[in-house]
Amino acid sequence: MMLPLVMDLRVRTDGGHRIRLWLPLFLLWLLALPLLILLLPFYAVACFVMRVNPLSGIRAFWNLLSAVRGTHIEVDNARTFVFMHVY
Repeated sequence: MMLPLVMDLRVRTDGGHRIRLWLPLFLLWLLALPLLILLLPFYAVACFVMRVNPLSGIRAFWNLLSAVRGTHIEVDNARTFVFMHVY
């Protein structure tokens, strides 16, 4: 399983304004990695206190992030249209 790497976001308003963004999520993961490494000791202590296997928690978090890949959302009403797809 892989983390989502790119998100395509499109917004259209009734005034004719159109916005299309290609968001590179892999840059977000690179920026978040140092923060996650700093928070790792706190996570280990919390897992020890709650008597949870730390590897199971990491696996569940990884599976949750991996499941975001392939998400397709469209919201359309009289005034706006929003489209989001995660690759």
